[in-house]
Amino acid sequence: MKVLLFGMIAEKAGAEALECSAPDSATLKNVLEERIDGLSAMSYAIAIDRVIVHDNRELAGNEEVAVLPPFAGG
Repeated sequence: MKVLLFGMIAEKAGAEALECSAPDSATLKNVLEERIDGLSAMSYAIAIDRVIVHDNRELAGNEEVAVLPPFAGG
């Protein structure tokens, strides 16, 4: 699946998107933290089909997945 990266996360990865494979969002998070240096120490959110998820979700591979840095403001 294509994972979109934004802001400082894209800068750390050196890319605006990565191709990843994972059966669920928890595994995807582990894969991303292995591939992007320093990501595990950062605060970030994963959005699936434009909804930020906090629990583990199964992934079929056709979802729009984004990794979002923390946002400022209200």
